[in-house]
Amino acid sequence: MTGTAVNPLLRAAYLAAKGYPVTLYVPWLPKQDQLLLFPRGLAFDKPAQQEAYSRWWLSNRANVEPPPSLRIRWYPANYEPGIGGIIQSGKIDLAALVPPEERDVAILEEPEHLNWYHHGSRWPELYRHVVGVAHTNYLQYSRLQYPGLEGQLKESWMELLNAVVCAAYTDVVVKLSPTLVDVPGHNLVCNVHGVRGEFLAVGAQAARNAGSFFDRGAYFLGKALWTKGYRELLDALAAHGPAGGDAPLPPLHTYGSGPDEDAIRSEVERLGVDVVTHEGIDHAHPSMHGYSLFVNPSTSDVLCTATAEALAMGKKVLIPDHPSNLFFKQFSNAILYDDPAQLGSLISEALATPPAAMTKMEQYALSWEAATERLLDAAALPAGTRRPKERPLHSLAYGVHYTMGTQPLCDVLRVASGVRPVFSVEERLRAAVGLATGDRGDSDGEKGVVEVGSSGGGGGGGGGSSSSVGETFGGESGRSRGEQQPSADGSTDGANRWRAR
Repeated sequence: MTGTAVNPLLRAAYLAAKGYPVTLYVPWLPKQDQLLLFPRGLAFDKPAQQEAYSRWWLSNRANVEPPPSLRIRWYPANYEPGIGGIIQSGKIDLAALVPPEERDVAILEEPEHLNWYHHGSRWPELYRHVVGVAHTNYLQYSRLQYPGLEGQLKESWMELLNAVVCAAYTDVVVKLSPTLVDVPGHNLVCNVHGVRGEFLAVGAQAARNAGSFFDRGAYFLGKALWTKGYRELLDALAAHGPAGGDAPLPPLHTYGSGPDEDAIRSEVERLGVDVVTHEGIDHAHPSMHGYSLFVNPSTSDVLCTATAEALAMGKKVLIPDHPSNLFFKQFSNAILYDDPAQLGSLISEALATPPAAMTKMEQYALSWEAATERLLDAAALPAGTRRPKERPLHSLAYGVHYTMGTQPLCDVLRVASGVRPVFSVEERLRAAVGLATGDRGDSDGEKGVVEVGSSGGGGGGGGGSSSSVGETFGGESGRSRGEQQPSADGSTDGANRWRAR
């Protein structure tokens, strides 16, 4: 699972472990999207199966037993290749679908992404407090994915849109690092992510066997994309060599699968650098434990989860002195550099001595227990501060974004941004012909029109406590036009549709 999938699940589990009733909303993807995005061989026929796997993963991989107060519910979503992300299906209003008795605090993971295509209820009108956790630097992705003028225009549009949706739908935005720009309203920088217990267990084992535990050299782990630091790494290694009087480096191993995997291998061969490439692997795999140095030259992450995991396992990390790495400066095994030309010599120096044993405070700072405490502190508005929804400019932002959801403007904007329209051209033509001939079709179902109420569909139904921390993950709940919502047993009827039992 990716960081933006794992972290909300862990956040929900640790909040529930502290005694808060928590409902985690998760996107339910069609089978073809699961096969494209999920690890090889992992796909689910029913939401209940994916919930069972998520709970097993929490117990067996994250070492946190999911308490009964953690509910997992589902909303229909699709992978959109045009933007490389998951969004809600059709025109859905998740905020209103959460049962009124469960609306208390909403934590919106990636509030920008979550609300780009949300043109429904205003979250702060339905919840006592709305916190956004910003994970991703969408401006940088726009700039890097589209070079030249197109990239500049997309970056400017993305910054404006993110500002509008954050102003409209949040009370507080917590940014993981200073790499993210400010948004209107109350926003602050705080790392509210932790690492799984299994990484800290590896670090504890390393401390007990410091003399023999680390028997391998340096490595890098990240998705096989040039933007993840591979270009900087290979260029720095190519510049380090006998021509400059540099001693040769031991082989450096990279682990990562992705779209640029073949191109990265070809570049390694062209440059003649001593790099051994591997497919992606779970960072906690036993074969990764023996490496003593994690080299990560990337500056595209807001806060790199792999760097935190490497520190938790007791390794040294070699990283740029960059705003995305601000949190890591406090750790004794963190080595920061200003100039990429330093990378080669610093690798040699770092490998010359073993990592230092982590202190108890360092171990705690990396844990999810500490991250949860940081979140509870960061999420509050300063005393005496008015909620942003009471400010005229924030209300205007909501009005503008709501208007963007009216048809046909909504579909024009969706298509322009690379996302499938709510109404296809065929549906529009069929509707136009029907209006011209007076033929309205045999039934509403044939036209694919769906009504979604506030207590039905995405997560409605009985059970649960009178309040919850409503944590959403990456999109909106409900269903798209013409799609029946399956319940956890795979059926498409019943009051508790989309509720994983």
